[in-house]
Amino acid sequence: MTRIIKNTLFAIALLTGATSCEDFLKEKVYTEYDPSAFLKDKSGLDALLTGAYARSRIIAYDSRNYTFLFNEFNTDVSWETGGGLEAQAVPFIQFNWPANETLLNSFWVKMYQAIASANSVLDVASDLQGVDPATVDLARAEARFIRASSYYFLLNLFGPTPIIEIPRNAAPEEIERIGKETPRPANDVFVNYLIADLEFAADKLPVAEEPIGRASKGAALGVLTKLYLHEKNWQKVAETAQKVIDLNYYSLYADYPAMFSVQGEANKEYIYRAPCIAQSGYQNNYMPHAFPPNYPIQSNWVNFGAQFRTYTSFYKTFEEGDLRRKLLVTNYTDLSGKQVELLQDATGKALDNVRSFKYVPDPHAVGENNGNDIVYVRYADILLSLAEALNEIDGPTQKALDLVNQVRKRAAATEVKLADFTGKAALRDFLLAERGREFYSEGLRREDLIRHEKFISGGKARGWNAQPHQVLYPIPQQQRDANKNLEQNPGYQ
Repeated sequence: MTRIIKNTLFAIALLTGATSCEDFLKEKVYTEYDPSAFLKDKSGLDALLTGAYARSRIIAYDSRNYTFLFNEFNTDVSWETGGGLEAQAVPFIQFNWPANETLLNSFWVKMYQAIASANSVLDVASDLQGVDPATVDLARAEARFIRASSYYFLLNLFGPTPIIEIPRNAAPEEIERIGKETPRPANDVFVNYLIADLEFAADKLPVAEEPIGRASKGAALGVLTKLYLHEKNWQKVAETAQKVIDLNYYSLYADYPAMFSVQGEANKEYIYRAPCIAQSGYQNNYMPHAFPPNYPIQSNWVNFGAQFRTYTSFYKTFEEGDLRRKLLVTNYTDLSGKQVELLQDATGKALDNVRSFKYVPDPHAVGENNGNDIVYVRYADILLSLAEALNEIDGPTQKALDLVNQVRKRAAATEVKLADFTGKAALRDFLLAERGREFYSEGLRREDLIRHEKFISGGKARGWNAQPHQVLYPIPQQQRDANKNLEQNPGYQ
């Protein structure tokens, strides 16, 4: 962590004069400068913010790891075989990940780089001259959103992690000491820290997302809703989700299958996303992992040896007419003209080889580099989160079912009625299943199963020796070696 902080302070990547969405994605690299001396106006602050955004985005292989290895391959939705990835995927699938797992450590490093960049923005904003207070507050709001969302992703994996803040004008020795000595805070301290950042951001940020990928009021409220959902603070989930709805800015995209395509990116359902382009380092590279062997792909696409597979049992949770099922491929004609079945064999035995084509292949992809934006929070998540909170507060109500039916109606699925549910537990189970159908391939399944206390039992049902402490990942041993005050999660000592 010390290296992360020092690199951020002394080797921040900048972009000056960003004028387009594509420019906003990219950053130029400068080294060994003093932010407090170099960045004295708004253009410099915008440049520093662009670097913070770049560090915070979970795209390319980071998205592959976070979405699938960490958050879906250990669930009832999907798994992986083949290619060089299999050796890294198997421990997550089989619930035997080690305390020094390298991908978890890399994600920890990435998020703390984003946090350190956000802290640098906040530090520089304090010294700006000749900039109106509203502009400074907006920059602070963006930085605090980046910081809080990065901490949220860490919380989702590890529980509370060290809150790192560097005093102004700190000497290198003090920076090093902070990195080596900061312990993990109590859960309530950590959560309240995130709440303060997200509330400030929601108060200062604009409603519109301009350009795509920039922090907005809805994004701050959306992550705050997810934070309260993580904590099972049902009243706050209900209040915050309603604030998102009351913005009257978001709506369900009419065409579910098209929403995840490049052509569907103008939708008003994406609340918080990472913008991607078909270029290495800025890409969505999911689809090369999803194409089955010898699948007839375009000449500008690529098919990886690593194969992301969806369980037959999950596919069968959908109604036949559910439009969301259209993005799940169950058979195809391969390059040799052979008909290949992926759902089940002639005897009805599950093949567990269905393919999710959720991120519809970008027709203009360059090899593995697809331009589909990667979504973290959608409006459908807000609606279903509110329905879940209302059920936990009052049991099944018409208001909760109306929210669920908005999502199901868009998917052409049968609408549900109050008479379908005998009580709170019945609707709770239905909501968990519905969230699976709505958010597969989006990295939400693990957190949903954990919240519903079915993550470990699900792992055991699939034949793995899943243990109760595995609702959290271990604090990376590499970080504990650098900071002796980092307490390990229970079960990994």
